[in-house]
Amino acid sequence: MSEQVPDSLSNPSPPAMRWRLWVDGCGGFLLLGGDAWSVGAVSHCDSADIGVRADWPRLAGQIRRQDDDYLWIESASSNPVLISDGQTLPIPGSAAMTLTKPSPLCRSARLNLSPPHRFADHMDGVVLVADALLIGPDSDCHIRTGGVEDRIVLTRRNTDWLARVGLTGEFTQLSIGNRLTFPSLTMTLETA
Repeated sequence: MSEQVPDSLSNPSPPAMRWRLWVDGCGGFLLLGGDAWSVGAVSHCDSADIGVRADWPRLAGQIRRQDDDYLWIESASSNPVLISDGQTLPIPGSAAMTLTKPSPLCRSARLNLSPPHRFADHMDGVVLVADALLIGPDSDCHIRTGGVEDRIVLTRRNTDWLARVGLTGEFTQLSIGNRLTFPSLTMTLETA
């Protein structure tokens, strides 16, 4: 039985720009650039930008960012549905994926899965990166750290990733494959 894919999803935008960010003591996070991401079950061909180990279709739908809003477009439909902060995406199956926008000052969003389901490659979360993302102990951070006081701002300029402590620190380049250490936090960025 073949899956029907509506025209709006059959020619999606190019695959998302992808990185894996490993934060010591916190886990691994898939960082996705762009404004549109396909969502589906993990399969041997890994056709979805965001793969989930669940009983979902290989291509369940697409998340799109439009200005400050996020929209869900199911594979069987062409009607976008607004996703509110904290809302579970309407994907049929046993996995529940929630979109949150922790910082009102940043357009980036985070996707979380309810256990026992997991993202592909054992990622702990997915961040849909717009302008910047925050790493730290507070509820307005995209990546929450336990027992760490530093608040790190991570942003992308052209092809470079830059990180700094707080809002006033100096930016330091986060090079692919190199560990970057701050007073209480260490991270490594890889291409995915």
